[in-house]
Amino acid sequence: MTIPAHVSLVRFAAAAAAAVALLAGCGSGEEPTQRSAAASSNSASTPEVALASPLPPEASTSPASPKAANGTDLAACKDADCEVEVRPGDRLKIDAKFGLDSITVKSLGRDEIRLALQGSSGGLHVDGRNVSVNSSCTNGRCHDEGEVSLTTERPGRINTIQLRLAEVASDHAILVLLPK
Repeated sequence: MTIPAHVSLVRFAAAAAAAVALLAGCGSGEEPTQRSAAASSNSASTPEVALASPLPPEASTSPASPKAANGTDLAACKDADCEVEVRPGDRLKIDAKFGLDSITVKSLGRDEIRLALQGSSGGLHVDGRNVSVNSSCTNGRCHDEGEVSLTTERPGRINTIQLRLAEVASDHAILVLLPK
């Protein structure tokens, strides 16, 4: 017995529509809607209706994180005027005219960033939380080392550079430097 081609096409379209209706409900944790079930039952008479309607794309639900003005370009901080995304271990080289050679991100904590400071002025002036500074001079060459913590509520200062923590997350922070 031979089945006419138009009957085979209708059966195929009905099976395809039923599969689409079932897959539309899979993965989303929801039952297929009445509309999906109705579309699969009507597909035998109008197969192009069920096949022509595409599935909606999944929408992203993750909120966008704020972006730093200078992105991850740490070299933008050379003039002590930047807003960068930093991670532990990142080192910002600063122009020597500020009496500071570099700022290194030591760690990130809950709403806090800990910075290590290297200088060569012989007198770092640091303001912030948990400040420690050691200066030593040998044969006219001075060397400074220090640490400071910042929070989003408590900015800091290193010599004439103001520091502000704009955001902190588990793996990065947005640090703002402004010369004054």
